[in-house]
Amino acid sequence: MQKRRDLVMAAAALVAVLVVLALGFHYLGSPANQRAINSDERRIDDLRSIAQWIHFRPLPLPASLTESAQSSPANLTDPVTHAPYEYHPKSGTAYELCATFATAGKGDEDPYRLRSAFWNHPQGRHCYQLDAAQTAY
Repeated sequence: MQKRRDLVMAAAALVAVLVVLALGFHYLGSPANQRAINSDERRIDDLRSIAQWIHFRPLPLPASLTESAQSSPANLTDPVTHAPYEYHPKSGTAYELCATFATAGKGDEDPYRLRSAFWNHPQGRHCYQLDAAQTAY
């Protein structure tokens, strides 16, 4: 009788562990998905740093990011592909920064993130329209 009860308790513990594991994967996603989300967070951090660097440097806008890469404290390349981020100066103080994201990001869903909804992005290539004359993003 004792062995049977031990087997039942072991089976119940195993089921409980499997249920908790399945719920964890359901809510958090797979480890590969979490790595993709973390890579996208690094991309956003990089783009924010680039935007702040452009905002606080003297005008005019740089023609390219690589021409003044030594003075930039920001990482100018994608953390996964190591390709440079796209930068396109527009007219006046307007410019755009582009990156390719692995996931759709919504920074305002997590109350602990210090990122505004401006940095939300779809999955795939996305460009942010920025202006060096406006408040830093």
